[in-house]
Amino acid sequence: MSKHTLRRKGFTLVELLVVIGIIALLISILLPSLNRARETANRVKCGSNMRQIGQAILLYANENKGNYPRTIYSTTSTAVGGSYDPTNTNTAVDPFVPPGSTRLKQPGNDVIGAMFLLIRTQDITPEVFICPSSNDEKDVYGSVAGISAQCKVSFTKKECLSYSMANMYPDTNAVNNSYKLNATTGAEFAICADKNPAGAANYNLTIANESSSSKDMQLANSPNHQGQGENVLYGDGHAEFQQNPFCGSKRDCIYTVSGSTNGGVTTNKQAPTNGGTTNCIPTWSGDSVLLPGAGW
Repeated sequence: MSKHTLRRKGFTLVELLVVIGIIALLISILLPSLNRARETANRVKCGSNMRQIGQAILLYANENKGNYPRTIYSTTSTAVGGSYDPTNTNTAVDPFVPPGSTRLKQPGNDVIGAMFLLIRTQDITPEVFICPSSNDEKDVYGSVAGISAQCKVSFTKKECLSYSMANMYPDTNAVNNSYKLNATTGAEFAICADKNPAGAANYNLTIANESSSSKDMQLANSPNHQGQGENVLYGDGHAEFQQNPFCGSKRDCIYTVSGSTNGGVTTNKQAPTNGGTTNCIPTWSGDSVLLPGAGW
């Protein structure tokens, strides 16, 4: 009986290259769609974060005579700042003791510390302050000397905070122009949003206006979503993804200070500078100036 040797025919090099080319083509077609789907899901999660922050602000206001979170406040000062606490040394049971007290290392007019009050006083977790489209990471407490959130005055570092909030420390002129941040704030007023792009590389807040091209508009949007837009929380409690920052009261830019005191919102826009301590005081009642900036 004769024996026949069976030969298996393999793929030729050309066939393998064709298959690899087809796979690479399919990946190039599908990857953008996957990225868009992922970003869409992230925007939904980010919007959910905004609504949770809004609920926490409302609960805080209900417990504090309608006032939104705020720590030490000086109406005569135009300086606004923020304190991160990388060493967990700024600890205190009471975050309202004036600066200089041996019981507290809390600066005055501290925007970041005011936002941190929501973690201290409300049922809200550090994850809520992280945009899923960013590279930020949630704050972890107790890692140094067992310090808990209830005894800290601020976030550990800037990467633990993806969002900005309206300036809760207006000066006397702003107050006289009816600026207020409490339970009576108007429905169109932007209370909170993805982090202000001020100070971020390759962003320019003052280059865009309402009729700018999409390319210029991306320079004025939050870096959280790669300049494509930002989730914004409004005074009536709803959150919405906007494709440009001209979405405040009277189409005001929510990230800049208006050069007008009567609602001329597109005149002489000024972006926060010097780490967010300059050009960040609102000038009229609907002037949203969301802080901190990305470069704070």
